Amino acid sequence: MQSLEGLKLGVDAERVLVGSSAENRAAALALVSQGKRFLHIYSRDLDHAIYDNPPFVEAVRKLALYSRYSQIRILVRNSEKIVSRGHGLVALAQQLSSFIQIRKPAPDHDGYNEAFLVVDKMGVLHRKLSDRYEGEVSFHAPEQAAVLVKFFDEVWELSEPDPQLRRLHI
Repeated sequence: MQSLEGLKLGVDAERVLVGSSAENRAAALALVSQGKRFLHIYSRDLDHAIYDNPPFVEAVRKLALYSRYSQIRILVRNSEKIVSRGHGLVALAQQLSSFIQIRKPAPDHDGYNEAFLVVDKMGVLHRKLSDRYEGEVSFHAPEQAAVLVKFFDEVWELSEPDPQLRRLHI
């Protein structure tokens, strides 16, 4: 993978190929670290190798608290692994529920097997097959981001909070 160092969100339009969990993790962190307002994640199981690490969770926390208008929305198709192993993003979402929401897509979208992350409707990390790590990242892809966010919004409208991920107050 080409280095992501120096690439700026909203500026650098080159597409960088990623092919491993470490490269996806680095790309996700690089994008989210530069975000100011929006984060959309569509994932099969909120892949632990990419999204469940302290630097990424901290970057999401900073994004959530950057502005009172910050909005972080996550769609997760299968929460079984998350529930059984725990997940830093889920814990963060429970702490910052005004800024971070996690939902489960309606069964109509079970056949959708892509995974993506969109930051500030500009930067994109996209994998055509959610169970593989081959994909691409771009820090300035507004057209691709618009298509993905439009799809995300359509799925979001039909989705529901996942009862398995709710915080239990005892």
